[in-house]
Amino acid sequence: MENPQRDGRSSRRVAGSDLDEAMAFFSADYDLPAPQIRRTHADTVWDFAGVSDERMSLRTSRFRVDLRSQSRSDDVIVAWLRAGSSTISIGGRSVDLVPGVPVVLPRETYDLHHRDIGLNLVHLDRSFVESLAGEDGLTLAELERPDADGAQVWQDTVRRNASRWLDTGTAMTDVERHDVAESFAVAAIRAFRRRSPWRSSVQGSGAEHERLRRALEFVHTHAREPIGTPEIAAAAGLSPRGLQQSLRRHLDQTPGDLLRGIRLDGAHEDLRRADRDRASVADIARSWGFGHLGRFSAAYRSRFGVLPSESLRSRARA
Repeated sequence: MENPQRDGRSSRRVAGSDLDEAMAFFSADYDLPAPQIRRTHADTVWDFAGVSDERMSLRTSRFRVDLRSQSRSDDVIVAWLRAGSSTISIGGRSVDLVPGVPVVLPRETYDLHHRDIGLNLVHLDRSFVESLAGEDGLTLAELERPDADGAQVWQDTVRRNASRWLDTGTAMTDVERHDVAESFAVAAIRAFRRRSPWRSSVQGSGAEHERLRRALEFVHTHAREPIGTPEIAAAAGLSPRGLQQSLRRHLDQTPGDLLRGIRLDGAHEDLRRADRDRASVADIARSWGFGHLGRFSAAYRSRFGVLPSESLRSRARA
């Protein structure tokens, strides 16, 4: 049963041992067409708890069965396994969820195989996440583990905000609810890098295309670090000259162009999200490897049409 709260949140908490009741509940909530279920215990134990508003929903569930089905959602969903096992398959790719490691679930219809699961999920309204990122059609890296920094950002956000969000006995103001939802949305953007723009830029399936994708993968992952052409080429399995030729042939860029563009995009994102009372253009520029503030500002304006300080101010007014 859904219980509206006075502060704009709603909460649900259900539990039971009847398999038919469980499937009626989960199928309605998670769009599970034609599920295949096999009992794994004499008694089917299941439960669900969730607290939601118009921007986000924090949920936890347990279902002690073997379940195969399909699912999809327009929300941005970050999930992490507490117990049991779960395999998500889409487009010929299968990923086993790792306990405690968050992943973004696919937006398109995918196959799932849950076995005695305990699962935590954060549902975020996609338009809300896109508005914070400043990008319509935002794509996060689905089913990919975050790096160590991204995982830490996500874990810290859960630790700081989950108990407050779930405490429906204490009212939250509209500003407090917005701030919690924004914290989770920003953590998702930071933890799960966007990949569609650069992956789709490399057309083809040959060995050279795959090496070039490895080069781009390396640069996106290590752009804040002191890397250059030798490191990028080594990560891709190419010679420096081979990297230069491949980039020129397929993307009409040099390794320096590629690295500079990715760093500028990263600085642009950080400036748009930063609090100008706590961050400076110089600090953000240095964090992305730009040591000369004047050259950084000129390159930034050439790429985005505004000065870095204007991006920082626009976020502060939002």
